[in-house]
Amino acid sequence: MRMVLLYVRYTSVGGGDPAAFIHVVLQDLVSVIGGAIGALHIPEKWFPGMVDIYLNSHNIMHVLVVLAVYSMHIATMKDLAWMTRVKCSAAF
Repeated sequence: MRMVLLYVRYTSVGGGDPAAFIHVVLQDLVSVIGGAIGALHIPEKWFPGMVDIYLNSHNIMHVLVVLAVYSMHIATMKDLAWMTRVKCSAAF
């Protein structure tokens, strides 16, 4: 569903600030990367016993999720500013 909504936003049917599109993509991409790092236990595989307290996959996942939320915030702020500038027609 997220991919369908992303495609609709990319076409002329969807709306939103065109400058916010990269942030919409980043919010999902960074979350998926963080989830993959958390699921695969990447640093722990490469450095067993050395990254148990700092830089373990769980901590990295949380940092990436916060970055994804920041991208979502930027996209939302750009879209809200776009909504104040653009007159949307009620064609329905």
